[in-house]
Amino acid sequence: MPTSAPRQTLLTAAGGIAGAIAAAVAVWLLARYGFGIQIRTPGFGATHPRALNAGLAAAAGAVAGLAGLAATKIIARLATRPRRAWIIASLAALVASLGAPLAGHGVTESQRLVLACMHVAVAAVLIPAFASAMSREQRGEPAATARSAALSAGHQAS
Repeated sequence: MPTSAPRQTLLTAAGGIAGAIAAAVAVWLLARYGFGIQIRTPGFGATHPRALNAGLAAAAGAVAGLAGLAATKIIARLATRPRRAWIIASLAALVASLGAPLAGHGVTESQRLVLACMHVAVAAVLIPAFASAMSREQRGEPAATARSAALSAGHQAS
């Protein structure tokens, strides 16, 4: 029995958020245990740098995913080409988000690099996952039907 388009879209979005959490934690684990880097977030103004543990990395991935999901819902209502608008807006948000790890004080260059990699890893999961969910939602079809149509179109073009 095929899954309805809204349910499939919700499952894709939930998978995207779970993937974003996993991506953030994977970068944290690789940096911490693979390279021995004590990850800290930079301090700004009078605040001091703070340690970043796996739980905070996971929470950051979840917050980014939920913010992205909210953005897709707003974009879907306002944009004439929501998938394209999502991709452009999310890439702009990624560039803006890189300001935090690259600014501030009290962290090493390797810590900045790890934080920037976390941002990019989370975006690398969320952007295509939500774009995929948006395109299925626009067509109002289940994911299996969308994939079948795409595969058929690819075989016909050959």
